[in-house]
Amino acid sequence: MMEPIILADNRFLDGTPTATDTAAGYNVLFIRDYKTFTSWKGATAGTKYLTVDCGSAKSADCIAFAGHNFGTGAAQISVESSDNGTDWVERITPFTVNDDKAALRTFASASDRYWRTKIASPTIAPQVAVLLVGLRITFPYPPDAPFSPGKEGMEVSAARSRTGQLLGVDVRFKPYSIRAQWSDLSRTWVESYFLPFWENHASNLTPFFWAWDLGVYPNNVRYVRVAENYEMDPKVSVLGAYDSIELDMEGVKE
Repeated sequence: MMEPIILADNRFLDGTPTATDTAAGYNVLFIRDYKTFTSWKGATAGTKYLTVDCGSAKSADCIAFAGHNFGTGAAQISVESSDNGTDWVERITPFTVNDDKAALRTFASASDRYWRTKIASPTIAPQVAVLLVGLRITFPYPPDAPFSPGKEGMEVSAARSRTGQLLGVDVRFKPYSIRAQWSDLSRTWVESYFLPFWENHASNLTPFFWAWDLGVYPNNVRYVRVAENYEMDPKVSVLGAYDSIELDMEGVKE
């Protein structure tokens, strides 16, 4: 069954991340600023670790990244954790991605003080702009039908001749929007997961990862934020459920 996932939580915010090495002009701190136009890059090809000491045991069950070259470099990605910073446990088997678009993978929840992402990039120096390892929010069931995975548009500069002939076109970017709505979500779930996500993250227009059906469409992952004109307006009537919750998201096609 389709169970949409949001990842906004991030262990790399619980301490100061470090890297095996870093190319000049880049900074490992960029992996946690949620911006796709700044990034960390390794100094060379090879196996790199991006590590954080959370100070105390913290949980994670998901990894997501955007603005990377892992597909181009045929990199293998995995997540490890440790309670002492020396003895590491692999939490997700090394995996590859098909391209350089946003990606998200889940794994069994674990809690440790130290977390790290292992990037084995054999041919080129690995690079990533946004990297999250944290606890996902899983919706208990799919959005109400009909649901559109993404409405895409174009921001272009197009010209015609004086006789109407088509001339050059400059496609600046391709924005997309996603609108999901759920009926009868339990109050316990909404108030435990969705409203804290809104109050502590989404309401600041901070981006997050959205995967609407990992089982059938594992590569359809979006790096989004709530739409600028979005208004949190949950409907409540009686019993133990919210009548409706809407989530309007926007992003740019990679």
